[in-house]
Amino acid sequence: MKKLFTTLLLFCLITGVNAQKNLNGKIYDKHPTIDIAEKFLQSYVKGDAEAITKLTTDDFKAYNTLSTNWDYKGLDLKAFIQNSQYWANNFTNFSIKKRGASYPDALEYKKDGIWVNSFNIFYGINKKTGFKVETPYDCSFVFNADGTKIKTMHFYINTAMLNKNAESDQTLTNGILYKQHPNIVKVRKMVSNMALGRVVEMYADFTPDAEFADINYPYDTLFPKVKKSIEDRKKDLAPFFENIEIQGIDEIGYPDMLDHEGPGSVVDSWWSMRLINKKTKKAFKILLVYMHTFNADGKIEQEMAFYNGSQIADSYIEKKK
Repeated sequence: MKKLFTTLLLFCLITGVNAQKNLNGKIYDKHPTIDIAEKFLQSYVKGDAEAITKLTTDDFKAYNTLSTNWDYKGLDLKAFIQNSQYWANNFTNFSIKKRGASYPDALEYKKDGIWVNSFNIFYGINKKTGFKVETPYDCSFVFNADGTKIKTMHFYINTAMLNKNAESDQTLTNGILYKQHPNIVKVRKMVSNMALGRVVEMYADFTPDAEFADINYPYDTLFPKVKKSIEDRKKDLAPFFENIEIQGIDEIGYPDMLDHEGPGSVVDSWWSMRLINKKTKKAFKILLVYMHTFNADGKIEQEMAFYNGSQIADSYIEKKK
């Protein structure tokens, strides 16, 4: 009886799973509608109003599905053609090309007709401003009943990048630039304590979890692979204070405090360090640039240091292999 019950239960599970399946159409990697969609995109790149009109229905609408505007009604055929001609006429090397190894799919739904999905890269350089637009541009095309014309287009494009391009020929502010500010005072105090070898006092205005990056740390393109803590930074500086005498650290020009309209602010400062190697008695200078990022409470949460590390005494720096 137990074996029979198990068999019946297994049968019910299998038939239950099968009952949940329902074929709703077919997917094609080659289809006449795929060719139409490709012609449509290339006509858009050329700004060819006549070709676009022939490939679309009279009630054609195009929608950027990444728009955050609740009142967005999409683009009708006239507006879409104007949009096409804006890109074609105002951008160098304007193109829409397949993304990597991707290829379009045509989906023949039982109820919803034919859709084509394509996966592309949208590229162009603004002739007037030099701003580069390069973004994924994935499209879904909905065809009319007989699959000869495009009725609706849903496209996915980086709205933030489009806004940045629109602003690229404007004069816009992004906050206030200060040459004297309480945050500048904190950077000066840090550097003064450094000149006196007072390591603990150097970090009085840092957050406990502050991060440190250094141009001499390993980098991946423009960004450091390594970010260190306050304790790590103290360890890095220990041989410096042990082997180098600081005669003085001189301010070059004056620091700038950039109070961005967004969160946080940054102090950029430029310094000349007058140093003597205690072992060789050789005097030398190092130019140092700091970038300190402050949080909303006026505490330093990140430091980036730029200087030529190879100038520092070879007596305590381990040479790279």
